[in-house]
Amino acid sequence: MQSKSKKKKTDEIGITALYNRLSRDDGTDSESNSIANQKKMLLQKAKELGLTNTRYYVDDGYTGTNFNRPSFQKMIEDIEMGYVTTVMVKDLSRLGRDYVSVGHYTDTYFPEHNVRFIAVNDGIDSDEGESEIAPFKNILNEMYARDISKKVRSSHRLRGNAGEPLSQPPYGYMKSPENKKKWIVDPEAAAIVKRIFKMCIEGNGYETIARTLQLEEILNPTAYWQSKGLGRGGKKTQPNPYRWCKTAVQKILAQQEYCGDIINFKTYSKSFKNKTRIENPQENWAVFKDVHEPIIDRETFEQVQRMKGKTKRRAPKPENSEKSIFCDLLFCGDCHSKMRYRTNTGNKDIHFFVCGNGWSDYRGTCKSRHYVRADSVEQVVMLELRRMAEFLKSDEEAFADLLAQRTNREIAKEKKMAEAELQKSVVRNDTVSKLYEKLYEDNASGKVSDEWFMQLSHKYEVERLELKAKISELRKQLAEIGSGQQERENFTNAIRRFMEMETLTAPLLRELIDHIDVFETEGVGKNRTQRIIIYYRFVGYIEIPDTTFRDNFKADTRKCVAVEYVPTISA
Repeated sequence: MQSKSKKKKTDEIGITALYNRLSRDDGTDSESNSIANQKKMLLQKAKELGLTNTRYYVDDGYTGTNFNRPSFQKMIEDIEMGYVTTVMVKDLSRLGRDYVSVGHYTDTYFPEHNVRFIAVNDGIDSDEGESEIAPFKNILNEMYARDISKKVRSSHRLRGNAGEPLSQPPYGYMKSPENKKKWIVDPEAAAIVKRIFKMCIEGNGYETIARTLQLEEILNPTAYWQSKGLGRGGKKTQPNPYRWCKTAVQKILAQQEYCGDIINFKTYSKSFKNKTRIENPQENWAVFKDVHEPIIDRETFEQVQRMKGKTKRRAPKPENSEKSIFCDLLFCGDCHSKMRYRTNTGNKDIHFFVCGNGWSDYRGTCKSRHYVRADSVEQVVMLELRRMAEFLKSDEEAFADLLAQRTNREIAKEKKMAEAELQKSVVRNDTVSKLYEKLYEDNASGKVSDEWFMQLSHKYEVERLELKAKISELRKQLAEIGSGQQERENFTNAIRRFMEMETLTAPLLRELIDHIDVFETEGVGKNRTQRIIIYYRFVGYIEIPDTTFRDNFKADTRKCVAVEYVPTISA
């Protein structure tokens, strides 16, 4: 009877998560706790228990007192999705060294999600009932972490007070190959640091300095360290390695270390469980002057600090200042970035939009500003909506037919794409099932080794679960695709409300319009034109047929320069 129960459990089981963790906290026991040894032990135990659908989750270099670890969080996500039915660790300390958190997962979270938990060396298996020894082991694991933390903090304090640098060398320095505790000048980066200080002395602001460095394609600190093969902090996915942030410039200008000093204890953490770094008051710093070769002389550094102290912060916008109702609706027609709302510095009554990815102003990739006045956009949209309202008023049946053509076309296109993707996923799912069956037969006959079977079966199982979720989502999407009648009625009712209003409001605008594309001006002089395309909700872009409403809009954008809006009338 017992063997049948275990056989049924094995047949129904999903992914067996083999969780591995290693950090510096493991001390002299790091060899036995190595990731390789953990993997070997867990895989062997999984085979003994008949758990074949295994997947490794590895956090190498992460402390057990913090559960915000990448692979651990990924495992939790998979548990939430229902993919994982068993979690196996070498011992409880691999799961973590926080008594409360480990207890929460083993006693509450795993049972609530029907997840079997196994700690091999501690002899714990939730299928065999609760373990009376587990709470005591968790307390001992936390005490171990607390003791290690005290020793590390004590050593940290001794080294810091002795003048040994506790942090990584800043941009411009590197560790000496002969003595890792000594900083030496990195000539290539130091030249940039000197230039930044020089530009600041010459009166350039943080943004100007950052823009200049970017235009000259000088690698930012993070990208520079990566080019040298140094694993340092900073955003690793920056698409433009030459993009300098003004905060990076500001930080460089504030670092006293460039004078040849070592400054320790700038930040601290409250406890071994909370790794958040907190700014330490300056009186608690340990400052050691003239330890290494300076990049910036002390007089220049002090001059820059005095200049920074005199810099006035830009006055915040008044609380009652209003944003344009078109904010978040306007997009660049070329790069599709959101347009930024700005006010003319010389004339506060002039408000305008520019591309948020513009090269000249914001150091982006779009080569033009796509400047357009806010009042001009408002008038253009008002005129277009009036023309649409006039069309609805003059021929309601033709208006309904036009909307039906647009919505039915979009629905048909969306349905066709979803059906094609669904068919593709169903075929692939059948193929994966057949491949899995063949792999199982080859393993049973000895053609495929157990190790190769486990690797491939894991791969197929992951793909099968992903396809299952995708097929379910596509079928739900197809079921929700309707005729568009309700959307057309909502759009028509919004146009009717507009006909009753004298002004355009933000709620009505967002009910009618999905987004507006603004392109760069073309031509010169009187022949200059600017294309603006309005995309309405549910129906997209609409070419409004000729109506009796033909007013053009004229506006004086600046002295002696007028702009006229001429609507495009379809034939």
